[in-house]
Amino acid sequence: MGQTDLDPNFVVQEAARFIVETPKVQRPRPAVVEVRERYPLDLQGACEAVRLANLIRAGGADAAA
Repeated sequence: MGQTDLDPNFVVQEAARFIVETPKVQRPRPAVVEVRERYPLDLQGACEAVRLANLIRAGGADAAA
C-alpha cells in the first residue's frame, strides 16, 4: 500500500500527534513545512493538522478522535 492510499483523516491525526508530541527544539521549522515533508499532506491537510494539534493542546480534541 502506497502513502497515497492512507486515509486522509488518519494522516492528519498522525501529523497532529507529531506536532503535539515532538518538542519544538526538534522541529525548528514551521509546523506546516515540517508535516508536509513528513506526511503525504497538501497545504490544506497540513493546516488541518496544525489546527487539530492546537485543539489537542487546548484539551478540545483527542488525538485518536
